[in-house]
Amino acid sequence: MGFKKIGVACGVNPLPGLKIKAWLIATGSDLDMEVEVVESAQEMPLEPPTPRIALGDRKIAAFLAASELQKAGCEAVIIPDVRTEPFLPELQKELQVPVISLLAGLPESLKAEGIRRIGLLGRAVPQDFYEKIFGADFEFVKLAEDLTPIYDILQSPGEALKKHGFSPENEEMMMKAGEKLLEAGAEVLIPNCTQMARFAEELRLRGLPVIDPLRNAAVEAVKATPKRLPKPFKVGLIGGLGPAATVDLYDKIVKATPAKTDQEHIKVVVEQNPQIPDRTAALLRGGVDPTLAMFNCAKRLEDDECDAIIVPCNTAHAFLPYLQRFIRTPFINMQQAALDEIKAKLGDKARIGLLATTGTVQTGIYSDKAKAMGLAMFVPDAEHQERVMAAIYGPKGAKAGYTDGVCREDLLSAAEVLVRDHGCNCLILGCTELPLILDESDDFEVAGAHVVVIDPTAALARKVVKTAEEAFERTGIH
Repeated sequence: MGFKKIGVACGVNPLPGLKIKAWLIATGSDLDMEVEVVESAQEMPLEPPTPRIALGDRKIAAFLAASELQKAGCEAVIIPDVRTEPFLPELQKELQVPVISLLAGLPESLKAEGIRRIGLLGRAVPQDFYEKIFGADFEFVKLAEDLTPIYDILQSPGEALKKHGFSPENEEMMMKAGEKLLEAGAEVLIPNCTQMARFAEELRLRGLPVIDPLRNAAVEAVKATPKRLPKPFKVGLIGGLGPAATVDLYDKIVKATPAKTDQEHIKVVVEQNPQIPDRTAALLRGGVDPTLAMFNCAKRLEDDECDAIIVPCNTAHAFLPYLQRFIRTPFINMQQAALDEIKAKLGDKARIGLLATTGTVQTGIYSDKAKAMGLAMFVPDAEHQERVMAAIYGPKGAKAGYTDGVCREDLLSAAEVLVRDHGCNCLILGCTELPLILDESDDFEVAGAHVVVIDPTAALARKVVKTAEEAFERTGIH
């Protein structure tokens, strides 16, 4: 015996939802398969003030229900509402769980039976929608004007079919509508009203060739459940460390992305928290530990189903080992991205000068990786390290909003020492504020030499874009 777990958005349209639930269980029994039906109680808001708001209500309610059922682990979802059919592609684009159309497979099966002329029983959805779905092989019988009053009653705001069901009066109105469509040349009838669809079997017993879209969706869901769709790549960014560096990284991701339209750019979630305690102060002066604040950000990003997490702060990477013990989502490491690019550019001849906070220098988050890669790395002496710190934290430094003047002079003085005294041919701007002062370059002149200047923020952005492109190649979706 097989097993299927199917979700039904019953709250969106309760009575048709119950009908689908019954068909799912019956179909499973016929196929010797156990079917677990999961219901969503998400309701449709009542009394929308305008038709446009009514459409928005319907779309959002359907999405909330389907999202709930996706999280519940359903293999497929059915929305028991004909009016959702025109925007199913919009809905599906936001979900991984397959949403089964009430019309799934009908064009193919009717064509195989030689049926070409169709009548729509009801007018919940414009006829041209069906014409587009079924294609040129089918002809839809035009709605006779004298059927309009019948449909107005059955699909009125009071919803006679919900209130009174298959009453003798409602039964006769549906029979009259169906017979007129048959007289106009229809070979089969498709309920274009979810409430009418509830009574397809009763109408068939009275001789109308009615297709039941509720049963059709149930059978399709059980017999041919599609696989879950791949999820678009999404990167999560722990922001606020500091705010300008966050903007800088996001800007560089956008600029590094080879997109021709807005829709080809990468999904990015920014968890902006400038209140995360200062990382350097925690490492050097016993300041408040930022671990929990960073973990909370990372957990939110993981809960939002990000595929990777990035942190636009070099010093903060010293705390990632604590987070990674509890966060399953992989981190793209900024230092590793920068060192990989240096290795690719200069190979074993690289002599790297590190310009970074004292906290970053002392943690070894760059030097340990460089050593493991066989790359030589050097740091400024104590005097010039103080000037690097001033360029970042000083009253005229980058964190105070300055990018030129004193802060640039301080940073260049340390760069000159690294190039002149240690023969560095590459400089790492190892604090996310420093690229705001000095630009990345493959040919930067300093101390009479031409050196490579690597911006780890830009290297991280390029790594993110490469990772996203690889994901797109696997899934085919942005």
